[in-house]
Amino acid sequence: MRAAALVDLVARDLKRSLRTFSVAAVGITVGVATLAFFLALSAGMREVVLGRIFPLDRVEVIPPETSVGSVLSVLGAAPAGIEPSQVGALRRVPGVRAVLPRMRFAFPTSGRGGRAIFGRDVGAGEIPADGVDPALVRPDLLEGADFSDPDARSSHRACSPSAACAEGEYCIYPQIPWPTTPPQTGRCELPIPAVVSPYLVEVFDGVIAPSHHLPRLGGVLLRQANGLVLEWDLGRAGLGSARQGTPRRVYAKLVGISRHAMDLGITVPLDVARRLNREYAGDDAAGTFSSVVVYLRDASELTAVSGAVRAQGLEVRTSGAEQMGLLVTAITVILTLASVITVIVAALNIAHVFLSLITERRGEIGLMRALGATKGDVRAIVLGQSFALGLLASTGGLLLARLAAYGCDHLARTRLPPFPFKPDVWFVFSPQLVAGVFAFGVGACVLSALVPARRAANVEPASALSGGV
Repeated sequence: MRAAALVDLVARDLKRSLRTFSVAAVGITVGVATLAFFLALSAGMREVVLGRIFPLDRVEVIPPETSVGSVLSVLGAAPAGIEPSQVGALRRVPGVRAVLPRMRFAFPTSGRGGRAIFGRDVGAGEIPADGVDPALVRPDLLEGADFSDPDARSSHRACSPSAACAEGEYCIYPQIPWPTTPPQTGRCELPIPAVVSPYLVEVFDGVIAPSHHLPRLGGVLLRQANGLVLEWDLGRAGLGSARQGTPRRVYAKLVGISRHAMDLGITVPLDVARRLNREYAGDDAAGTFSSVVVYLRDASELTAVSGAVRAQGLEVRTSGAEQMGLLVTAITVILTLASVITVIVAALNIAHVFLSLITERRGEIGLMRALGATKGDVRAIVLGQSFALGLLASTGGLLLARLAAYGCDHLARTRLPPFPFKPDVWFVFSPQLVAGVFAFGVGACVLSALVPARRAANVEPASALSGGV
C-alpha cells in the first residue's frame, strides 16, 4: 500500500471515530503532561540545588579535627593547617581536575561601608576572609579590575588629613584611628581587591536587604564602575584582637562575584592573605592552608577522590551535596513513576478501544482483505492510527505541561517573597527532555496497538464476510 493511501485511510478512520479516540487519548495527554512537568521541575531543582547551592563537582578538604586541636584553638593557638606538599599530592590524585588552596585569615577583622549604594554605611561586624589564587577568580572580575596584592602597586607616599592621596589610593594610618584622632602621617595605599560568592549575594538580597529596608545588591553591584569600597579594620573585631601586630584600618574594594569565593565572607588574593597572616598571626599561619577545594573531573569520582583524601590524613567536609542529590533523585523517581503509570494505564485503555473497534469493523476488514489488502496493510492501518493518536496526544501533553509550568513560574515570581537562590524559572525543558517524553508517549500508543493490529491482520475474509467468528 502506498504511503499516501495509508495516510488517507488513517485520517478517515480517525475522523470517523473522533469521539472514541479523543476519550482514549485524554489519558495519554495527561500522562505525558505530568511526566514532562515533573521531569522539567526536577531538572530545575537540580540546576538550583546541585548547580548553585550544593555543587557535586567539588569537595572541600580540611585538616583532621581532633579534640586536642579544638581545645588548643579555643585557648588561642593556631589551628592545624594543610601543608603545600599535601596540596601537590592532591593534584596528582586520579579524577581531580583542579585544586584550589585557601588561606583563611587567622586573626579577627571587621568592617563597614556601602554609603554610595545604600545611602548610609552598613556595619558588617566581624568579617571572615580568606585568600585564593587570582587566576581562579579572574574570569569573574569587573571589567578592568586587578585581583592581585596592591602592596607593590601602591605609592606608599606620606599622607595626612590635609594632604590627600592620589585618586584611587587611601591614606592608611599605622593604627586604627579611633577612639583617638588620627596620627599626623600615614601612607597612601590602593584598596585590597575582594570578591564575594553568589551565595552571599543571594543571602543578602533574600534575607538581609528586606529586613533592613536596603536595596538588593546583585544588580546594583554589577553596574558599579568603581566597585563597592569597604572600611576594613584588621586585627580587631568587637572585643577580639590579634595575637600580634598593631590593628589598623585599610580599605577593600569589591571587584566581582565569583563561585570560588568563600560562602559567607570576602575573598582576597592569596598573597594578601599570606602577608597579613604573617603580620598578625605569625609565620605558621602564613605557611599552611586552612582548606583546599578539590574540583572533580566528574561527579561520579566523588567516592574515589574522598578515599584518596582520607588516605593522606585529611578530612572531607560534608556540604550536603550527596544528601541533596539523593533527595532530588528520589523525588524525581517517585513523580516520574506516577506519570509513567498514568501513561501505561492510558495505553491499556487505548488497546481496549482498538480491540473494540476491530470487533465492530470485522466485516470491513474482511472486505478489505477480499479486495486485495494484505495482512501487512491491515497492520499498517491500525499502527498508523495509533501512531497518529500518540503524535497528537503527546504534542498536546507537552503543550499542556509548558502552559502549567509557565503559570507556576508566573505565580512564583509574583506571589512568593524573595529568598536566597530563588530562581526566575523553576522548570527546565531541555531538548533532550522534550524529545524523550514525546518519544515515550508515541511509543506507548504504538505498543498498545500491537496486539489489536495482529488480531486485525489475522481476520480471514471468508469468515468475516459470512459473519463467522
